[in-house]
This record gives sequence, structure tokens and C-alpha cells, in this order.
Amino acid sequence: MKLFSLALFAALSATSFAKTYPITGDTVNCRSGPGTSYAVKKSYKKGQSVSISCQASGTSVSNNNIWDKTSDGCYVADYYVKTGVNGYVTTKCGGSSGGGGSSGSYCKKINTA
Repeated sequence: MKLFSLALFAALSATSFAKTYPITGDTVNCRSGPGTSYAVKKSYKKGQSVSISCQASGTSVSNNNIWDKTSDGCYVADYYVKTGVNGYVTTKCGGSSGGGGSSGSYCKKINTA
């Protein structure tokens, strides 16, 4: 029982420390890929927080071509996410996501518990 309690505590603690960022646009679409031509999977409201699992290059939105892949598995334009910097805040997405990430990069998974 102690081992189960310790494992549960560790899992809950890991998820509570994940970095989240607020959405700044009134209604921001989250798309299936890093660009405005991809299908909308869901939308976020202003002030809603998102976790970024990785970032990719895509369609430029107001001179910002960074797209953030959320823990929901869809992409939002970084222009509408208040990360506090004008650049990448985590690893670049890799693989065949269409994100244009550099070769050898990876997408770090968070909140997988």
C-alpha cells in the first residue's frame, strides 16, 4: 500500500509542475498541423492555459512562424500564446508532423500520466 501511495504521489506531483501558458486571443483555433491550412480540431478561449509539448515552424501569423503543439495534440500559433519570449521555449517537434523541425529533434511528451 505504501508503494502505491508513493507512486500516486509521484505521478500527481509530476503533472502539477508542468509549465502552462495562457492564450491571448479571444478564440484561438488549435489545428491538426502547424499552419492555417490544417483542419481545426478544437478552440481555446482567452486566458485558458495550455501546456506545450514541442514547437514547430509553420505558417507565419503576424511575423511569427512558431507553432506550439499542445498536450491536447493540436497546434496553436505561438503569436497567441503568452510564453514571455519571442522564440522557442521548448524542443522542436520532429518526425513527420509537417512541422519543419530540424533533423534529429524530438517532441518531448509531458503530462502522459
